[in-house]
Amino acid sequence: MVSKCHQASEVVHVISILIALSAAFTVVILFMPQVIKMLREAGRFGIDVHKPEKPEVPKGGGLIVLFAIVFGLLVVIGITTFQEQAEVHEGLLAALVSILMAGFIGLLDDTFNFTTRTKIILPLVASIPMVAVSVGNPTISIPFIGTINFGPFYALLIVPLMMTFIVDSTNMYGGMNGLEAGLSTINSSAVILYVLLSPYVNGHTITTAQTDAGMVAASLFGASIAFLIFNRFPAKVLPGDVGRLPLGAAMAAALILGNMDRLAIIMYIPFMLNFLLYIIYRVYVKRRRTEYVKFASPREDGTLEVIGPFTIYWILPYLSKNITEKRNVQMLLLLQALIAYGAVVFLLIAYPLGVGII
Repeated sequence: MVSKCHQASEVVHVISILIALSAAFTVVILFMPQVIKMLREAGRFGIDVHKPEKPEVPKGGGLIVLFAIVFGLLVVIGITTFQEQAEVHEGLLAALVSILMAGFIGLLDDTFNFTTRTKIILPLVASIPMVAVSVGNPTISIPFIGTINFGPFYALLIVPLMMTFIVDSTNMYGGMNGLEAGLSTINSSAVILYVLLSPYVNGHTITTAQTDAGMVAASLFGASIAFLIFNRFPAKVLPGDVGRLPLGAAMAAALILGNMDRLAIIMYIPFMLNFLLYIIYRVYVKRRRTEYVKFASPREDGTLEVIGPFTIYWILPYLSKNITEKRNVQMLLLLQALIAYGAVVFLLIAYPLGVGII
């Protein structure tokens, strides 16, 4: 059982998480309408390609999402520093810088339209702050392999690879109204649930690392669910890479800070499959000497037509001719919710009982 002292400590952690969530949510809700108006006036539009009429939609709303995530974290850091006179953990500051760097890379990509190879490599730069302060626990558990202590190679190899993969895969697994924001909302809420339920299931207090992870995930959740209000079908604004890359960076930072390696592995199975399908498609295009197609083609009735099951979000349209963009996104979000929340339940209950997968 968790003692009263520990319960009081948990309350403080919960309050910090709620503050970060509320601050980020409020920023997006208050400022996104004005941002949409400013994007329209500046002529910053993107083509909403999965609709028959191909409407032009303001693009770049992810900038306010980036600001909201950072603001949510800064509010909690400020309260911690000035009210509790406590030291802010360097890992949390490193995560903050990494998220900002990911946003800057996304902004550059939106401006200069980098090549695919450059887009894949650049997120490595965003991992530098996390590497510099050696964030995370070098001892991780890998399904079907076991527990391994990577020592200094964890910070030098695992952290940058993990962050780069999550940022890149988040960017790749998108392109439909509400998909990126919806996936981010589900994944970040799963991390929050994992952090808050851990002490009641395992009988231990929330660790400092988990608290930091929870605050990052809470800021991400607040910004994502608020942005989803404007980005869901039919989208009033598109995120752009300036929004997609920080979503991935914040998620990676939360998972690394909280030492949630098993949760990350299970949660990102669809993202890994999507990446593998992309590689297969690239090989297919090269061997067949056909044109690479990035998006599905909408029919007159709004249903989607694809050339093959070469991404996760093309599988349903490939199997059925009755799948619309909205329906496709709903099914993909349902799949991710089952995986993410199922992973939380499994790791908190089944694994400690000896029914783990290692």
